[in-house]
Amino acid sequence: MLTACSGQSDVHDTRFLMGTLVEFTVSDSDQAVAEQAITAAAAEMQRIEDTFTIYGDLPNAVKAFNRSPVNMPVSLPDEVSRVLAVALHVQQQSGGAFDPALGGMNLLWGFSSDPPPDSPPAAAAIEQALPPAHCIERHGSQWLRTDSRCLLDFGGIAKGYAIDRGIALLKEHGIANAIINAGGDLRLIGEHHHQPWKIGIRHPRKPGEVITSLALQGDKSIVTSGDYERFFIYNNIQYHHILNPVTGWPATQYQSVTVIAPTAMLADAWSTALFIASSSVLPATLSVMRVGRDGKTVGTLQ
Repeated sequence: MLTACSGQSDVHDTRFLMGTLVEFTVSDSDQAVAEQAITAAAAEMQRIEDTFTIYGDLPNAVKAFNRSPVNMPVSLPDEVSRVLAVALHVQQQSGGAFDPALGGMNLLWGFSSDPPPDSPPAAAAIEQALPPAHCIERHGSQWLRTDSRCLLDFGGIAKGYAIDRGIALLKEHGIANAIINAGGDLRLIGEHHHQPWKIGIRHPRKPGEVITSLALQGDKSIVTSGDYERFFIYNNIQYHHILNPVTGWPATQYQSVTVIAPTAMLADAWSTALFIASSSVLPATLSVMRVGRDGKTVGTLQ
């Protein structure tokens, strides 16, 4: 989890959105304006969740796409198309480490189910549900899936996009200094009482401790993906929710990966991709820190 300092003149609010606690902190602003802005930002983030989720009974275009016949072009809302295009670009850049078509696999593992799982699926079930790589194709302004196992799941990118939209709503209400922190996905703007915002990056194995601290200002997005976020222990083995698209099993190379990027959407997607595998074409706009299985830190954040 990423944490941000609060002061006496801050306006602070916490909402439960996207399956996590989302913290809004607004600094150096009129309280009534800040509260109105936070309410608008939270509503926008809830709209994003309703638009992109594949869980629950609320209908949306993503769920409809996942039910569409194989090889039949389908029109998606412009917003969904834009985010999907970014997701597929990250998939290409990361050599397939990020894959937005793991909906069936994620449903099989059940980490977002209630109650959560306490044992892994059978190996045969994983092999059967694993979709082929690059099974989402664009045809003009439409999209299709080339395999019945190919189900969209924006869980690795939509939370970041929702944070970006939340920040956009804060800005529209005249907010210049703020942080939105959605359970480890964070974007900050401006300053904290004319000083940089102070951010702590959670230690992946020592709850309550930070592995490094940052002083940031301006417009920055920081996302940490870790094996401690959603997991269970079965036969003394830890199984977590970040699945390798090649194997269908949880990735095992890192304990956590933190990414600083221009947007929370990119930081969200790349923290997932780089948790699964290193990329030889890492965009120059990213700053990355990884914590390996041995606990050693590689890379720096700036």
